[in-house]
Amino acid sequence: MRAVPTAALAAILLALGACEARAPLTQGEVTGIADHLQLRENLSWGEASEVLLAAPNPADGKAWWQVRYHDAPDGAARVILVDDASGWARLPLPGYVLRLTPNAKPGVSAPVAAAEGTFVLVLTPVEAVDQTRRTVLEREVVRLNALSGGNGLVPLFSLRRGRDDVVSIVYGWQGDQGIAKDERVVAWITARTPYHTPRWIDLTTP
Repeated sequence: MRAVPTAALAAILLALGACEARAPLTQGEVTGIADHLQLRENLSWGEASEVLLAAPNPADGKAWWQVRYHDAPDGAARVILVDDASGWARLPLPGYVLRLTPNAKPGVSAPVAAAEGTFVLVLTPVEAVDQTRRTVLEREVVRLNALSGGNGLVPLFSLRRGRDDVVSIVYGWQGDQGIAKDERVVAWITARTPYHTPRWIDLTTP
């Protein structure tokens, strides 16, 4: 029997290895990858305080693990993201919406809560509705408030009625006032909901 040349054998083994599916990342591996990025970026955040499993990010279609460390002295969240597919780590891009565990009680720095003001954010077009459509919209408001309540946004979604019995889903309406403009709210909504073109309206404008 002829011996297989070493180079050919290496090529065969490499091809076989490429065909094998990569084992899923474990929490320990993800933490190690994030710690390595800390060293590379000369960060001194200490040990991870929370690791959340990979979840799809609508912005880029990738699934990222979220490794969180103790917040900075000014309250800013310290986070490293790890791509579940490649194991590549990076710091969050500006506008990243912090993920929270479903049972987490938002701390001082975690929730996105705009100050009182005169604006509301309109998510859906103003439309005249029948009872069936109103029920659908009311259920969507309940879903959005449940989603926001567990993911770092104060639940202020509601169904607002205007003249001629037209309605729309809005964020920030509090019965007698709105909220101040806060682009973090826009970032949260566009990243986590199907409403990608919300617009601010000033309640003081006729």
